[in-house]
Amino acid sequence: MNKNEAREQKSLFIDLSDRSSDNNISHSIAELKNSGNTQVNLEVKASTDQVTIKLLVDIDLFKRIKEIQDLPDWVIVKLIMDGGKLKDSSFKERITNG
Repeated sequence: MNKNEAREQKSLFIDLSDRSSDNNISHSIAELKNSGNTQVNLEVKASTDQVTIKLLVDIDLFKRIKEIQDLPDWVIVKLIMDGGKLKDSSFKERITNG
């Protein structure tokens, strides 16, 4: 596929612990091939819950921010992880001309 060609992106969410997902993968690959696609880019991403638990992020806080702000998950995790770090950093003075 030429990088300059615009292509419709499709997503397929698969639970790797569910054996019936094998059929979904096979069916989706066949559909893509039959519609003329010749290449597939597969991205593997961890679920939000897995990432927040791994980073010891408060899941309830994460979900509340997600509901209110509708930000991408990575932005919320970064916001929570960085929370309070600017308090004693003279950040306010640096951005407001003293």
